[in-house]
Amino acid sequence: MKNSRSLSLPRLSAYVGVCLGAVVVAVAVLILMFGGAILNGYGKRKMERAFAGAHPGYALRIGQLDYAVGANRLVAQSVTASVTDSTLKIGRISLTGVRWARLLLGTTALANVLAKASLDATNVDVTFAKSHYGIRCARLRASVPGSELIADGTELRPLVGDEEFFAANVFRTTRFRVVVPECRVSGLAYGELLQGKSYRAESVHCSRPSFDALVDRDKPVEPFVKRPLMVHEALAAIHRPLQVDSLTITNGYLRYGERVVAGAAPGVLTFAAVSMSVEGIANRGEASAAIVIRAQSDFMNAGVLKLLMTIPVTSPDFSFRYSGSLGAMDLTRLDAFLDIAEHTRIKSGSVKEAAFEVDVTVGQARGRVRAVYRDLKIAFLDKQTGTERGFGNRVDSFLANAFTIRKSNAPDKSGSMKEGEVNYTRNPKDEFLQFAWFALRTGVLDLINR
Repeated sequence: MKNSRSLSLPRLSAYVGVCLGAVVVAVAVLILMFGGAILNGYGKRKMERAFAGAHPGYALRIGQLDYAVGANRLVAQSVTASVTDSTLKIGRISLTGVRWARLLLGTTALANVLAKASLDATNVDVTFAKSHYGIRCARLRASVPGSELIADGTELRPLVGDEEFFAANVFRTTRFRVVVPECRVSGLAYGELLQGKSYRAESVHCSRPSFDALVDRDKPVEPFVKRPLMVHEALAAIHRPLQVDSLTITNGYLRYGERVVAGAAPGVLTFAAVSMSVEGIANRGEASAAIVIRAQSDFMNAGVLKLLMTIPVTSPDFSFRYSGSLGAMDLTRLDAFLDIAEHTRIKSGSVKEAAFEVDVTVGQARGRVRAVYRDLKIAFLDKQTGTERGFGNRVDSFLANAFTIRKSNAPDKSGSMKEGEVNYTRNPKDEFLQFAWFALRTGVLDLINR
């Protein structure tokens, strides 16, 4: 009896093995012969139900599915995921190199399942109805073994026109529009990303991006609720390690506008041919670690503006440094902004060269502004008509030019000249770029005032 039992175990194992082999062969034959029907019937419904179960309130709809066994490629002709006020639509998505057996059996981590995977998606469209914004991407490609991510034709856009966008807000707001024809991320650590350990990449390069911002100053400012995050605070808020060795932007364009009357043309500042390099982006590091930003642009298509900024990575307080220069420029080119936004016009004036240095320590900015300029003359404009007419405007303009404004500034025989003093304390309402400009403006005003 004992020998009979001992002999039956190997036979049973062999029998089970043969049965399992037959099942695998049968499944393979079914997939080859009826794969489309299985995927688009049971398989698709299973995935949609599993997604809804894992993400309550969300709905997933998958279009026609096709699977190529030899290439290990799964293609969905469309994918739509939606929740109350947000929708994601993908025109076509192709996924290759996935270790499906390990995924289905649950025998390994997701990072190992996707270790050799690549993704190619077209016409990616995300809408956020509540915020009236949408994101489009003509094509998105990701390669885990290649450690890269490429996005072509990406755009952040409002879903409605400017008037409807601003009408939806009671308080002052800013409308953004961003277009990035090509963005390439290299050296992306997908393994660490999929395991939730860190966000790390060697380089990010954006080619020919454009950034357009418009502020509706005809609305009141929202009552102060929460202080905006500064760079060091935003980095500290990211709980996982973040590291991007370098970020570069080539041939960019930036347009900033402010309107003071609903529906009217805004005052506009432009920065063309923008080139920028950022090194050392991180939220962890030694005490000396810092993010270094270098940028250059054609300011108002009239003068070359250069900027150097250094932001400590681990600073416990709001501290950083920035400096820069402006080349020769006709100052009347600023009227495209000043006429509308500040009701002030530069009648004449040109700068030969200008430079600034600002050091911020615990929210207190101090520094110097130096400039060689000549023939500066201004005029105050009527807020209603936008013209220089009116006795009061003319008197104010005369007094400013005669007694307040320093008409010219140049080195004397000893080589010394007037410098503007930067002295500004952070306002709790200030955002980072606002603070940098408000601080610099104190030096500019001190320079041109007698």
